[in-house]
Amino acid sequence: MHTAVANTSIRNYDRMKTSGELGRVQQEIMDAIGANPRDYSLQELAQASGLAINTVSGRVNELRKKGLLELGPSRACKKTGRTIRPVRRPHPQRALF
Repeated sequence: MHTAVANTSIRNYDRMKTSGELGRVQQEIMDAIGANPRDYSLQELAQASGLAINTVSGRVNELRKKGLLELGPSRACKKTGRTIRPVRRPHPQRALF
């Protein structure tokens, strides 16, 4: 199935892909995380950012592919109580070890 996409959307997508620039929603997620090294479940990020869980899930996967987020150790989600693999910013000094 093909969908009509505006030329401006295609240009912006190509520009962001080549420049490494974050999209608006990706930036909102990174802002919700902040510089704090703690980890977040997708549900916790959805609550902190005010975005829908399906939006958060897709953008977090993109941010992980870019290396801006990584998986943390398993723990219980503070919202659901389920065991999850949270995401977090990589520690800034990790490259030193």
